[in-house]
Amino acid sequence: MRVRILTGPDVRGFLAEAEIWIEVRRLALSLLKSRGRDGRLAGGPPGRARLQARLFDLLSRTQHLTTLVHRGRIDAALPARCLRFARLRLDDATFDLAALVLGLGLLQPRPASLALVLQFREDAEQGRSRDRIDLGTIAGPAGPLAIAFTGTTRAVSTIRPPTRVRAELRGATLSLKARGAPVVVIPAAGTRLIAPDLERGRQARGGPTRRAGLRLVRRDMIPGTSIILAPVVESRPRCLRVTREARGLTRLLARALRIVLVAWPEAHREIERRTFMVVPIREPGTVSYSMAARPGISFINVFGKSRLDLADDLLHETAHHRLHDLQETADLLRPGPETLEVQAFDSPWRGARRPLHGLLHGAYTFLYRAELFRRVQRVAREHPRTLASELGSASRAFVRKELRREKRMIASALRDLQAAARSGLLAPAGRQLLKTMRAWFARLDRA
Repeated sequence: MRVRILTGPDVRGFLAEAEIWIEVRRLALSLLKSRGRDGRLAGGPPGRARLQARLFDLLSRTQHLTTLVHRGRIDAALPARCLRFARLRLDDATFDLAALVLGLGLLQPRPASLALVLQFREDAEQGRSRDRIDLGTIAGPAGPLAIAFTGTTRAVSTIRPPTRVRAELRGATLSLKARGAPVVVIPAAGTRLIAPDLERGRQARGGPTRRAGLRLVRRDMIPGTSIILAPVVESRPRCLRVTREARGLTRLLARALRIVLVAWPEAHREIERRTFMVVPIREPGTVSYSMAARPGISFINVFGKSRLDLADDLLHETAHHRLHDLQETADLLRPGPETLEVQAFDSPWRGARRPLHGLLHGAYTFLYRAELFRRVQRVAREHPRTLASELGSASRAFVRKELRREKRMIASALRDLQAAARSGLLAPAGRQLLKTMRAWFARLDRA
């Protein structure tokens, strides 16, 4: 349990946020102090230009570059914007950490009391709606928990949740206080002795006059796993909005995972080990993605896909998580402008030029796809009834076609990576990884 807590998106996500935004804040303050008398930042000493370049580089690693750098240009107001934004991000990360501490307190109650202030806040990066406070991604006896604000009943129109909640935990008794909502006391919180309100989709009895208030709820999970399923995130003009849970999705993803379990049990264990949460997304043109700053969270467009497609997506993002984990322990690329060049290599999957980092991730993750399809093809041939309901009649031809296509693209990417290694762009750990990938592909190609 300790390893899962330390390697999951809660602690590592907090550390990643803190590392980036503390540095952004430091650079912004340094730039503000270096202003000339006219308040302008353009030009000036070389030291100021280096600060600007470093700040831009940091922002480019986040999801907020376009928010802070208007029209792609560094203007005089950028440091002040970054300073305000960094303060907000650090405050949000601190509230998320407090929610995790409460979740851990419910997981292992102590005699001592614990008092925390929590915040309701929508966050598409974590699949959290505005009326919920998630208490970490770790499942205790009662499952993964969240504090929800219910403001929609027959007698109560939709009410915005309070901004803050004061939570006090004494032993296993949790009390929740918020302005405009009745105090809620939950005995044996986090244990198997749970109230009906804790069940997803159920409401406590109270008739049509029940007041809006706070509840402790269990978050959805993919059956048979410890993977949390978040509400659907919809892509809208200029923003992402967290909506509600999609009906039937937990069972669909469980059937998709069964394909991996039957065809490649080791890969199924890897998915369970490294994927902590799946965030369903509704965004035309997007297949799936993940972020190094949110380790273990897979964002997957689940709509209009077959079970095999979803099995492929789950494993693909798990491979990204695995490679991100490796990159935290070893440098795979030599530092320098050549490895940072954004249009250095042709990506056979995107039909566009990508940096070396992107090509490496592509070759690595699509090796997993090819291996999965090879094993699915073998199961379908040797035991045709085992996955018949999951695959359907058209899947065998699709798998055969996609496997041939994937082999061609992986071979192309590996040739480019080998050329990069000969040019000295890969660090020793990167060269060793490439050697392993080439050996894996050779076995795959022979099979």
